[in-house]
Amino acid sequence: MSDLKNVDGHFYPPFHKGWGGFAEELFHYTSRYYVATEAFLRNLSQDRDFVMSGYKAALLSMVQRDLMAAVLSCRPDRQSAGAAVTIVSAVIRRNPGVEAGWVEIYLGRLDDAARHESLVEHTHVPSQATSEVSPLDPFLNIAERLQIPVAVRDHHVEVSLHDLAVHLDSPSSALRTNLGNAVLELHDAGYVLRNHPHLTHSEAHVIGEEGSV
Repeated sequence: MSDLKNVDGHFYPPFHKGWGGFAEELFHYTSRYYVATEAFLRNLSQDRDFVMSGYKAALLSMVQRDLMAAVLSCRPDRQSAGAAVTIVSAVIRRNPGVEAGWVEIYLGRLDDAARHESLVEHTHVPSQATSEVSPLDPFLNIAERLQIPVAVRDHHVEVSLHDLAVHLDSPSSALRTNLGNAVLELHDAGYVLRNHPHLTHSEAHVIGEEGSV
C-alpha cells in the first residue's frame, strides 16, 4: 500500500485520522503539550488515574512500537485508548514488554501491513456529504460556551491545549464526552489541533480565516 509508514525499514499502517496530532505525540515524540493527549486518553479510556508524565516515545521498545502503531491504526475508542494507556504506562515504568491480550487483538494488523494487504475497513471515515453541519460546528459551539478562544486557519484549529485539557478532565461526564467527540470529528475531517497559548478572542477573530470564537 502506498500509504504505509516506513520507519527505519519497518512498515506500519497509517494512523487513523481520529487520533489527529495525538498519534504523533504517542508514536514519534512527546512534547511539552502532552497534557491534551493525556486528557484525551484518560477520558476515552475512562481511566481517571492515567497520567503521561515521564513518557517518551523514544523509549518505546520494538514490540511496544509495533503494538502502538497497530493501535493507532484503529479508530480511537475505549478499547484502543485502553491499549495505548497500557503501553504508555509500561514505558513510564521502564517495562519493555506488552500485555499478551493486546498483542492478540492488534498485532495481526502489522502482518497485514507487511504483506501490503488491506488494513482495516474503517480506516476511511464514511462520507458525510449529505450533512450540512460543518465538523467545526460542535467544537466551536462548545468552545464558545466555555469561553475558550479558538481560531481556525489553513485547516489548523488553534487553541490553548492546556485549556482544552482542563475541560477534557471536567467533573461533568457529559462535557467530557461531548468535547471528546467534537475533537474526534475535527480529526476525522482532517483538521489538526495546534497549541496557541494565551490566544485571546479578539486575536482569534483576526486570524481565524475559517472560523473563530
